[in-house]
Amino acid sequence: MKRTIFFWLLSLYAIPAFAQSKLADSLKLLLQKEEQDTNRVLLLAEIGTSYLFEKPEIGFTYAEQGLELSRTINYKRGEITCLNGLGHLNRVSGNYIAGIKYHMQALQISETINDQSGVALSYFGIAGNYEDEKDYKEALLYYKKIKQIEESLNSREGLGGVGLSMGLCYLHEGQLDSALKYEQNAYEMLMNSRGETIAIARLASVHTAMNNYDVALSFYRMGIPIAIATSDNNALTELYSGIFTLFQKRQLYDSCIYYGKKELEAADKSGSPAAIAAACSDLFAIYKKINAGDSALKYLELAAVTKDTLITQEKIKQQQLLSFQEESRQHEKQAELKAAAEKRKQDIQFAAIAVGIISLILLFFLLSRNIMNANWIRFLGVLALLVSFDFINLLLHPYLSDYANDSPILMLCALVIISAILIPLHHKIEKWVIEKMVEKNKAIRLAAARKTIEKLEKK
Repeated sequence: MKRTIFFWLLSLYAIPAFAQSKLADSLKLLLQKEEQDTNRVLLLAEIGTSYLFEKPEIGFTYAEQGLELSRTINYKRGEITCLNGLGHLNRVSGNYIAGIKYHMQALQISETINDQSGVALSYFGIAGNYEDEKDYKEALLYYKKIKQIEESLNSREGLGGVGLSMGLCYLHEGQLDSALKYEQNAYEMLMNSRGETIAIARLASVHTAMNNYDVALSFYRMGIPIAIATSDNNALTELYSGIFTLFQKRQLYDSCIYYGKKELEAADKSGSPAAIAAACSDLFAIYKKINAGDSALKYLELAAVTKDTLITQEKIKQQQLLSFQEESRQHEKQAELKAAAEKRKQDIQFAAIAVGIISLILLFFLLSRNIMNANWIRFLGVLALLVSFDFINLLLHPYLSDYANDSPILMLCALVIISAILIPLHHKIEKWVIEKMVEKNKAIRLAAARKTIEKLEKK
């Protein structure tokens, strides 16, 4: 049921998560026609999330491309979509920490641009990761935040979807009264909508947990024709599984076998190996209970084969996930190096401009016909020394870092050598400039004195 609810909630919050290979193929055809713009970002995110339940390892590549492009063209809403997509892909791959990290990044951007739908979507992703980790208390904190947003938007379907998730968390926590309250409200909100079947199944499961078997069975049977009419095999599998569990508790084993086979049939149509394995395990348990050895062995073998397939797929998925994480780490590292190089280039330009300005001021003082105080030369000389040192340090730092292998002692020695060269050079230049300044001042005073004497002689 969790997978079914996840499907529906993703579609509710505007993530195209229906993992159909035909959908992915058609989206790829559209991708070939798109330019490097916002539409391409959204299309890449859509392709990535279309692989959510089939091949998430492939989805990572497309979502990452969309994220990179959105940052290049500064498309914030696209960046939010791609980050949340990567969060969901990590979630279904079992990497919950990375999933939460991506959703947190999306949340921060959504809050910055005041995008409430983006905030709700990020909260949903964070809550889902905590829920899959079985940290239901933390998940409920974020679902409650989503509930507040949906209430402000007056969205019945949104409130119904959040109610489903909150009811499920309370069910796992054993708080059946709270679970019943939220699932009942969700059912009322989602009647005659695309989430009705899920709400019926979830409400029935709560009544089963409360031992209200007759009420639960009526809800399960109410949901079956709706799921069949809408061809929702995921929901149908869960409905049959719920009835199986109900009859198992009541020790009605013939009914268990009937609905267990219905569950397996629906699971086979849904194409979910996990659901098929669960149905086979259910049937094995019942046949073992009634001592039907041949049938029990048959379904045990089917469950084992399916689980082996799941294990193999999981191993491949984890290997590809590790490769993606390493690739992402390298991308982040390259982005950091690029940003550092850009900052260094900018700092060098600023330092060069500062050196140029100070040099022009000194040249102006030397060429000016006004008498200048030597203290100004000393002050500007010290300033020029500091800026020159910073300029040379910025210019040589990457080479020194590579040569010294980032050794603090060697780096310090290199800086001391640079200082030992600059300081004596600074003193010589300062002394020369001051001497020239003094000579210029004397010449100006002498010329002024001669003019004064000439005026007095004329009188």
